[in-house]
Amino acid sequence: MKNPFSLNPVALRELRQLVRSKIITVGLAVFPAILFVFTMLAVSKAVGMKSREAIAFGDGLASGPFAMVSVITGIVACLGIPFYSAMKAIMETKRNGTGLEFTTALTPADIVGGRLAATAILTGATVATASPFFIFAYLLRGIPLEQVFLVPFCLFACGLSFFAVSLAIACRPGAVALRVITTVLLFFLMFVFSLIPSVEFSISSGSEPPPAAAIAIGAGAVLAAILVFFRAYCASLLAPPHVDGERPFRRVVFALFLLSSPLAFRSFAAWSIAWVVVSGLLLMMAALSPREIPRAAKGSAPRGFFRRMLALPFTTGAEPGMLFSTSLLCAAGLVYSIFEKESDNILRLWAIVAELTFAPILVGAVLRTRNALPGTYRRAGWAMIALLVFVSITSFMAEIDAIGNHAGEMMPCNFVGISENPEKHFRTYGALLLVSLVVVVASSISAFRKYRRPQ
Repeated sequence: MKNPFSLNPVALRELRQLVRSKIITVGLAVFPAILFVFTMLAVSKAVGMKSREAIAFGDGLASGPFAMVSVITGIVACLGIPFYSAMKAIMETKRNGTGLEFTTALTPADIVGGRLAATAILTGATVATASPFFIFAYLLRGIPLEQVFLVPFCLFACGLSFFAVSLAIACRPGAVALRVITTVLLFFLMFVFSLIPSVEFSISSGSEPPPAAAIAIGAGAVLAAILVFFRAYCASLLAPPHVDGERPFRRVVFALFLLSSPLAFRSFAAWSIAWVVVSGLLLMMAALSPREIPRAAKGSAPRGFFRRMLALPFTTGAEPGMLFSTSLLCAAGLVYSIFEKESDNILRLWAIVAELTFAPILVGAVLRTRNALPGTYRRAGWAMIALLVFVSITSFMAEIDAIGNHAGEMMPCNFVGISENPEKHFRTYGALLLVSLVVVVASSISAFRKYRRPQ
């Protein structure tokens, strides 16, 4: 049994390399000197701009030095350290420096967790180095005491979150543009979605600003959600193709979905829309995942029919990924439809659901690669592309006819302008949604028949 208090071997190796690194040693030695110089410049500028009476009886001199220390520390903690750690991880991956780690008992989650722990220690050391200068700025009067502790903690959270995003970009295979777009969108959606409780607390408290304790708790919750999410995400990317590596990642996503469900009773619109977009991104990721279910996943399949049916969406492969994401889409849309009273809003959301459901199938139709969607999805994608072209042509002709008859201007059915004419969009995308669901269900049934213990 693994000792929960033992130090991660990857974190220990990373810390040894950091201690021996000349860049880190020189940086930590020069960083306080830089802070001292800029802090003194800020203090001298503030003294020159205020009279003695204003300094003695006014608001103090803390605003300028505190802002200067915050900016410099933020640049180092949120940009410098994540960039250095991510480039180091990319270089080690290119020269196969992590190959030996897969021959040990270490899991991909241990490798990612070790890198996150080492970067957290380095970021914490950087923020701790700047703490005396934050305290010095507080002694100059003009800022509340809670900001001395809140700002460094927020800088630490931002730096560690940015490294998690950088590590996910480094671990994900494929084109650089696809890596950056999908990872940054995932981070942005997780960040915005994690802020929903804080926003709701601020709205319920009126115009009064939230206390520092509430901000700290909210920042800690956001950091924990992002780290847990991206740790599982990076581990699924590092897992070998023959291993069922996406199961922990999909479990984490499903757990976040369940834990955040009570928010639907207070802001079900934000909750539903956020999860609709997250599920759409998961659909795009499933379109680029391996086609076949790994042998390890088949070997670990439960024997019972119903348990095997519940376990299928959490396995690796294009079909289980489509089934998992479509289930989240339908659940979020169903919750929104139950609580929403206006029919136009319901139609708008389901139009978005329809777009995000068949868009990955269109991607699978265009990306005719070995790791893209199976032939069933590609054929359905080309049929959807033909249907979209037909709808666009007929809408354009109807618009020309309406303008010619002085009946006004019509909104063509396309991917934009969902807020206008939701009924027309829902009629257009409803057929595509049904086609998508039929394709997903048919492929899932085929995958479920193969999802059994090898004889």
